[in-house]
Amino acid sequence: MLNEKLLDILAHPSDGAVSIVTNGEDGPHLVNTWNSYIVVTPDDKLLIPAYGYNKTEKNLSNQNHVILSIASREIEGYKGTGTGFIVKGTTRFVKSGENFDRMKEKFSWIRAVLEITVTDAKQML
Repeated sequence: MLNEKLLDILAHPSDGAVSIVTNGEDGPHLVNTWNSYIVVTPDDKLLIPAYGYNKTEKNLSNQNHVILSIASREIEGYKGTGTGFIVKGTTRFVKSGENFDRMKEKFSWIRAVLEITVTDAKQML
């Protein structure tokens, strides 16, 4: 089960940027999304709508591990308001099926869904 504080960040109405880091032949590659775009499935996978993410997809086809930085200034942390997580996981790009259809209904502009199986989520703040 995902950490309750991480779920609070993802559900908070005040949007925050989420950084997604992959590793490719030329080193780390970074893309961003908004926390409100991330959907958590009943089995605790993170679904992220992808419009571009072409280099991200290429990198993940060779090595499917990803690191995310997810934070909010609005959620209580260790020493006051504001907290964040470093999330690690394995991935795949989904281009059809139930999760794709569900996300396409919510985000008509997507070409794929980045599905992340969380392997570690560490609170940093």
